[in-house]
Formats: sequence, C-alpha cells, structure tokens
Amino acid sequence: MTCTGYLIERYTNMGSAYTCRRLVEEASKLGMTLSIVGVADVGVAGDGRLMLSGHELEHRRFAINRYKWGHVVRAINAACERSYNRIEPFCRYVDKYEQVRDVRSAAFRIPKWLLGSAAMGFAAVAEEVGAPFVAKGLASSQGREIWLIQDEEDMERLLGSVGPDKELLFEQCITQSLGKDIRVFGVRGEAVACMRRVSHEGFRANFALGAELSPYPVDEEVRQAVRDVYQTTGLDFFGLDLLGGPGDYWFCEVNVMAGMEGIERTTGVNVAGRVMQAIGEDVL
Repeated sequence: MTCTGYLIERYTNMGSAYTCRRLVEEASKLGMTLSIVGVADVGVAGDGRLMLSGHELEHRRFAINRYKWGHVVRAINAACERSYNRIEPFCRYVDKYEQVRDVRSAAFRIPKWLLGSAAMGFAAVAEEVGAPFVAKGLASSQGREIWLIQDEEDMERLLGSVGPDKELLFEQCITQSLGKDIRVFGVRGEAVACMRRVSHEGFRANFALGAELSPYPVDEEVRQAVRDVYQTTGLDFFGLDLLGGPGDYWFCEVNVMAGMEGIERTTGVNVAGRVMQAIGEDVL
C-alpha cells in the first residue's frame, strides 16, 4: 500500500513552487504520495470532516507543516498519524520572541534584545541593546518586517509605519554582519547544507530579496549549533541563520518554513531528499 501524506501550504495549487515541487518529487522516488493541501481551500465541518473542493479529505499517514496560521492547520494535522514539523513547536518557534527566549548553544551568542513597541522611543531601546539596532516583526519571513534603526528619525518612521500597538523584537545590531549572514539547513539535528548570503543593496541578506549566494563550509561550530537548536526546539527540519563567522557566531533566527531553492542550487545538496528520507525512516 502506498504511504500517503499531506504537504500543508497556503494554497493547494502551489505545485510549481520550488520547495513544494521538490518535496513531492523526492517523496515519489521513495514510493510515497505527497499531496499539497492549501489551508485557504479547506473547510472544517461541524462534525469534524475536512472538505476540499466539495470532497472529504482522507486520513493520511503523515503531514508536513509549511503554513503557520489558523485552526485549519491543526485540523489537517489531526487527520494524520504523524506530523513534521510537529504543530506545537512549529507554531511556537514561528515567533522570534520565543526563539530568543529558548534557543541557546555554546556555538553562538545571543544578541542583546528587548521586546516592546516603537512607541518606546529610540533612546529607551538604545539604552538597553545599543545603537544602531534592528527591529523585527515577530512572525515575519523572507526579510519582511525587519528594519535597521540608526536614530530617532528611523524610530519615528517605524512608529508611523507599524503603529504603537505592534509588538516588535529589538536586537543588538551585529555591525560586522550587516548585509551578510549564513544559512544552514538542519534535518533531525544534522547540518546537511550551508551557504553564505551577501546583499549588495541594503542590510538584509535574504535570497528572496536578491542576495548573492555561495557555499559555506559546515564546520564543527555550525554542526553543534544545529544539534543544539534541534534539541531545544524539537523541529525536524529548519533553516538556521547565523551572523559573524568561525569563532564568533551570533544567533540571528530559526526559519521553521525554510525554502530550499537557494541552498540546493548553491550547494548541490539534495535537501528535499534528506527531508523525505528522514520521514521515510518513520513511515515506510
């Protein structure tokens, strides 16, 4: 009997998106059927049935979580025997505040941080974390909702943009890493691929924003960082972003829905295959 699973995304028609396509391809190579299910397309009936395009969704062996909001995600997880990444740590570590509270490793340092709002004012935040500093939305991705705050005018612009009620994470700026970082992909605590991202425009080094990518060696500190994050979070797979370099790594963030296009094409590592092999060890 074919082993079946759901890849939970925003929309069901995301089969051409790189990461979705690669996971489906690698699942097929292992004899698994992985179907993309978009939370925007699924309804939950009063009796608990899950409806997609007028048809009831079947129970399946496993689900892979790649969407972070709402009750529908939990309902799809409940219709499967196993979940990767499990819904509890997945939802917890979407939040950057929970990351800086929990994640620790001898392989990296945590920047000084402060949870607050832009209404606190530049001076109050700078006194706590130093200046310049970085402001982050708590659940943003792909470089969105990240601001470099250098002075009071920057803070006033941020306040005008997001308002006084939005919670933000203010972090010490690691100035030697402005515009560049290291992304390592972890699978079950193993660092399987690593790359450096360098931006030639602005301070954010995201692939989605056009950063230049190059392979980066997986040194022992990087391996330990991934092991420690895995032990802390329980996430089966994730992207870990580090600042600095050997002997002086700083924690940036954990991406619970890390894309695979940049790191596969840059390193030549079959990251999607490693993810599906890890799942296959459990369900096949």
